[in-house]
Amino acid sequence: MTSKKVVTKKGMILRIIFIAILMIAGLLLNHYNIGTNELFGYSTVGNYLIYIGFVMILVTSMMYFTKREKIIDERIEMLRYKAGTLTFMVFIFVAFALIIWDGIQPITMRYSIFISYAVCAVLIFYVVAYKILERKY
Repeated sequence: MTSKKVVTKKGMILRIIFIAILMIAGLLLNHYNIGTNELFGYSTVGNYLIYIGFVMILVTSMMYFTKREKIIDERIEMLRYKAGTLTFMVFIFVAFALIIWDGIQPITMRYSIFISYAVCAVLIFYVVAYKILERKY
């Protein structure tokens, strides 16, 4: 069995750089009045990016201050691989079904909301598949 640190300095630096890019992009979009239409309940796209930046600061700081050792063995790697494969196969099947459904009856939803629901569904399906496979193996 090998032991890996959950939070590394390189990963933390990359997260901080990404947070800075998000927040600067949000400020620039607000300053130049780009993306002034409503996005996910926020008045502008810039405000949404700034909000996501603050949420990422919170999550990153929580991960940094709660360091712990995590045991990763072959079983865990196998579970990750199988859950990822299952999620990808279901995603392709659902995308095919949505293409057919959209041809029969057009989907009248904003693309930004549709994609956010799709990403959320993929993440939830991955977690559920991982937990089911964990109990099985």
